[in-house]
Amino acid sequence: MALLLFFGFSLYAQPRVVSEPRVLAEMSGEPLLTPVWSQDGAKLFLNNGTMEVSFDGTGLREVATPVGNLRRLRATTNSLLQQMIDDPVNVASQVQGLQSLSGNLIFNPVLSPTGEKIVFQAGNEGMFVVNVDGSGLRSIGLRAERATWTADGKYVVVMQTEDDGRFFTKGELKSIDVSNGNQSILFSSEKFITLSPAISPDGKQLVFADFISGAIYIMDIQ
Repeated sequence: MALLLFFGFSLYAQPRVVSEPRVLAEMSGEPLLTPVWSQDGAKLFLNNGTMEVSFDGTGLREVATPVGNLRRLRATTNSLLQQMIDDPVNVASQVQGLQSLSGNLIFNPVLSPTGEKIVFQAGNEGMFVVNVDGSGLRSIGLRAERATWTADGKYVVVMQTEDDGRFFTKGELKSIDVSNGNQSILFSSEKFITLSPAISPDGKQLVFADFISGAIYIMDIQ
């Protein structure tokens, strides 16, 4: 169902899951983690780029030359994103629009598909979104982690977790409207502890790592 947003906002369709999770990839004896889509959507990189699997779950294999900084592949297209990656300790104090976050480490920056905004985490301050020119800084969640953009650049999907000091005890996925910070549960199940969501480039599928089984799951979204 579409979510109507008034008070000066446009009519946006909130992302929703339209299928049950199904196993995309699993490996005996070793968990699969941190899925990241290739830019063409043909495959996913796993375990910080040391493994890959085709979009249909076939061909799981080690990568001869590990691919680094996979969540940042578009960095060279934007100077602010590149600065966040090159100098995460000092970038907040160096960019006028980020100076309210001075002293915080900037990490997990991701450029929106439209190339207009960057979502990132800042120390223990939570998650923020900013325009690529450094203006319009907005807080969108204190406990949000590992953002992935919807194809239209209107929402991010994030993981929110709980732990006992040693292990994750709960993990769910939430969608956040980047225009106002409103959050909604996208997926939550006692069967899974969902980590590291990643939306496909066409915006039709979402994968996540399950802490319980160590497998990568895929779901259809709209």
